Formats: sequence, structure tokens, C-alpha cells
Amino acid sequence: MKIPRIFYGWWVTIAASVGLSTSPGQFAFGALGLFMIPLTIEFDAPRAEVALASTFFTVALAITSPFIGKIADRYGSKQILIPSLFIFGILLSSIAFIVTELWHLYIIFILIGIFASGANGLPFMRIIGEWFNKRRGLALGIAMAGGGAGYMYVPPMLQFIIDNYSWRHGYYTLAAIVLFVSLPVSYFFLKNTPQEMKLNPDNDNINEKSENNSEPILRFKDVVRQKTFWLLYVIFAVLSFCLYGLLSNLVPMLIDRGMENSSAANVAAMLGLAILVSRALIGHFLDRFFAPRVAIVSILLSTIGVVMLAMGIVGTPAYLAALLIGLSIGTEFDLLAYLTTRYFGLSSFGMVYGLMFSAFLVGTSFGPPTFGASFDQYGSYINVLILCSILLIVSVGLFLMLPKYRYTAE
Repeated sequence: MKIPRIFYGWWVTIAASVGLSTSPGQFAFGALGLFMIPLTIEFDAPRAEVALASTFFTVALAITSPFIGKIADRYGSKQILIPSLFIFGILLSSIAFIVTELWHLYIIFILIGIFASGANGLPFMRIIGEWFNKRRGLALGIAMAGGGAGYMYVPPMLQFIIDNYSWRHGYYTLAAIVLFVSLPVSYFFLKNTPQEMKLNPDNDNINEKSENNSEPILRFKDVVRQKTFWLLYVIFAVLSFCLYGLLSNLVPMLIDRGMENSSAANVAAMLGLAILVSRALIGHFLDRFFAPRVAIVSILLSTIGVVMLAMGIVGTPAYLAALLIGLSIGTEFDLLAYLTTRYFGLSSFGMVYGLMFSAFLVGTSFGPPTFGASFDQYGSYINVLILCSILLIVSVGLFLMLPKYRYTAE
């Protein structure tokens, strides 16, 4: 009996998952929380000033992402991705041997936001959108689970290296993973479209035009005139402010409460595990249920986790809170890509996703320094955690206002 050949789109999905686990979101923005305390000691600076590096990174990324999207729409995602990964690896390694003042770190994070922006989710998501239609939610979920894997293995790995060697060795390690794992995997396994291999999306045998060939090409003004765009923009800005502000401060927050360094890093790893599992699981649900309803459930559960942290929990309850919060962080990128394709189609995916991603970056620009400033002023994160609990409930209300899809799987 002949064994059915695995659709190559799933290999593309796995390669994208590996690449997303090492993206600037994980290795620059997310990892900064692990370096927070060593950097404050090294440069004798408050946490808000160290967290400002993430703001410079996200502002630069917000400016460049729409342009990266347009280039990917025109020339192909892989043509953007490969050079961006190489530059990202070089810039990460430069942190270890160049940074002697805090402003040096700011400069490098700005350069990562500009020249490594093509190593973020946009090109990966566009490639997945080309390879899948009916199973797009599941494929996006599996690919984005790689981001969760990055959040899972990075905290304990970095904490071990920082504790036993130095924070500079931590950045050397991150650079090596990008250059010697993510870059070759992306180069050899990713293909821009199934047509390059004489295949159809979802491995359909029907010889028909692909979905995006029948869609109108959207212009910038066509997008920003739509109420749906602004609803989604506010939603993702609010979610990223709350969740990624918390993510970058979770480890130092728990250490301040008396947890050991390794235990605090393990809580962050639990959050990463929740992201990994929930992204694949939620991707499966997106193919079967209306996406805003899936989002509402996950956000309400995460709100419970944020409230728990606001109550000052440590120890075992902190693991439960991280698990609940990971459900929303595991949802937002799946939703960002999936809803972009369902409300705006694939023909202009790069441009629209770039605009949507800028909303995410607005939130991440203000979230980490706001958390850091709250600690510097009040000596705890409780006030900003209460604020985020309220904002998460507001985002639930906004999801209820979203209309039906414009582009369905059919």
C-alpha cells in the first residue's frame, strides 16, 4: 500500500514555527525581562530606563512594518526574511561586545527594529496564508506555537547562563541560535507559495485560481476608512500594552516578592508553555468557531490570571496565573493574522498586517516602561496590574462589536 505523501505546507509550517521561536519578539523584546536586573546593576539605572530599550525597538518596528509588508507583497516574504534573520543575529551578538553604556543598548534595539523587522511574524504569516485556506487557523496556530516555544525555553536557558556566566554570554547564545538554527532552517525549507512547487493551497487537486487572485488590491486609504480596522487596531493595542508589559516584567516582579531567580524563570517558562499549547489549540478552534468568540473566552481567563498577580501571589499560584495569562498571549498573534485574512483578504496581506502589527507595537512600546515606572514610583506593580485588568475587560466588549467575516474559507 502506498503511503500518502505529507503535504509540503506542513513542513513550511514547522519551519515557520522554528523561525518564530527566535524572532525579535522573543529574543529581543521578550528576553529583555531576563536581563532587566543584571542591566540595572551594570549601568546603575532604574528599571524604567532599561525597559525603554523595548520602547525604542517597538517604535522603530511600528514605523518599518507597513513598508516591510508592502515589500513582501511585491517581492515575496522569503526575500525579506532571510537577510533580516542574518542582520538580527549579528545585532544580538553586538550587544555582548559593544554595549558599555545604556544608550548603546538603545541604539542597537532601534537598529533591530529597523533592519531586523522582516524577521518578525509578518513574512511567516504571509507564507502560511498562501499555503493554507480551509486549514489556515490550525496552520497559523502551529506556526505561532513556535513563538510560545521561544517564551518557554528562553527564560530558564538565559537565567542559567546569566547566573553562571554573565548577561553578555546570554546574548552570544541568542545570536548563535538565530544564525545557526533559524537562518538555515528558514532558507532551506520555506517557500513563498505552493505554486513554486506546482501545488495548490491545502493540497487541493482542483485546478483553480488561488483565493488571492480574485480579491481586490486594497490601498492604504481603503483600509483605514473601515470601522473594522479601527476596532481591531484598538483591541490589539490594548492587549499588547497589558500582556507584553506584564511579560517583560514578570520575572523581576516575582523575584521582588521573594521567589528565587530560577523559580521565577520557571514561572515565565510555564507562561511560554501555555502560549505554545494554546496557539495550536486556538488555531484549531479558529477554523471551527467565530474567532472573536474564541478570543473572548481566552481573554476572560487571562484576566483572572492578571487579577491573581495583582493580589500579590507567589509560589504555586503564580504558575497558575502564568498559565491563564498565556492563553491570551497565545491568542493575539493567531488572531492578528487570521482576522487580517478574513476581513481584508490575502492580496494586500503584507500591507494590512503591517498596519495591524503597528497597533500591537503601540501597546508594547508603552507597556514595559509603564510597568517599570509603576514599580519605580510605588515600589510594586499592583496599580498597573489593576489597570490592565480593567483594560482587558474593555477589549472583550470591543470584540463583541466585530462584524461577520468578509472572506470566508469557502
